Amino acid sequence: MKKLLLCTLCAISPFAYSSSNDVLYLHYDEVLDGATDYQKQLKLNIDLSGNTVIGKTAAGELISGRVENTDSQYIGSGDKPRFQFEIHQGETRNWYFGQVDGKYWEGVWFGANGEKGDFSLYTDLLTKEVPQFENIIAYYADEVFNFGGNNSHNSLNSSFLVDSDSLEPHFTNLEHFDTSQGLFLQADVLHGNLPMSFYMDFEKPMGMKTFRLGSYNNGEGTRLRTFTFDIWKHGEWETVGSFEFAPIYAPSYQRQEFNLPRMVYADRIRISATATDDYTNGSKVLMWGLSFKR
Repeated sequence: MKKLLLCTLCAISPFAYSSSNDVLYLHYDEVLDGATDYQKQLKLNIDLSGNTVIGKTAAGELISGRVENTDSQYIGSGDKPRFQFEIHQGETRNWYFGQVDGKYWEGVWFGANGEKGDFSLYTDLLTKEVPQFENIIAYYADEVFNFGGNNSHNSLNSSFLVDSDSLEPHFTNLEHFDTSQGLFLQADVLHGNLPMSFYMDFEKPMGMKTFRLGSYNNGEGTRLRTFTFDIWKHGEWETVGSFEFAPIYAPSYQRQEFNLPRMVYADRIRISATATDDYTNGSKVLMWGLSFKR
């Protein structure tokens, strides 16, 4: 009955699903009994930056929280993502807890003065498409990565854009870490410091905002310094983000998470990196493990 009522409301309410600027309605009641009676509603806008929930209500109240990865190490984690977020109301706030089932977010809420109840909302935040291996129709890299020796890159393989959900370092003495899978490029540059790039074409325009990219430090410095994220738009490249890669400990490979200033949609991307000087006076660049997050 609960799901039937929710489906009916979805059919008549002005929900939309195509962008992070869509208006959503959080339906709630003030009786904590496990069933939402749809007594009241909040108009709001929410988005995800990685696992972080961000947004505002129509009244301008800030929303912040997190969505948990499924089957993680946390107690109680299973095949349905759990979430928690807060709506800040001046000096007080309301807390919302629950789990996600497809596009249904359902759970319980608590107020600062003992208020409580059930709530639900309907959104595709966790079902939106981000680029995956099966969306790639072409991958290619600048010629500098094709010279052989320390100038090389992996061919397209089924581990491209696969996310490990880990930003922990992979130390070089770990036997299970395999750089032959997924995206991996490296180059030694004797002279100059021109940007070195790789490119991906997707089968259709894909939404992108949060992504992860890794590099390496063998004791001679982190082999990625600065890079740009470009999209192909109206017949030319447009830079939509410029980033600095923080130093990592040696000897290890490690990924870091980055956010574009806004959600972008494109069917072709380019990441261009500048080399970094190491202790042997050579210029090097190494990139690996690109993946995207909802």
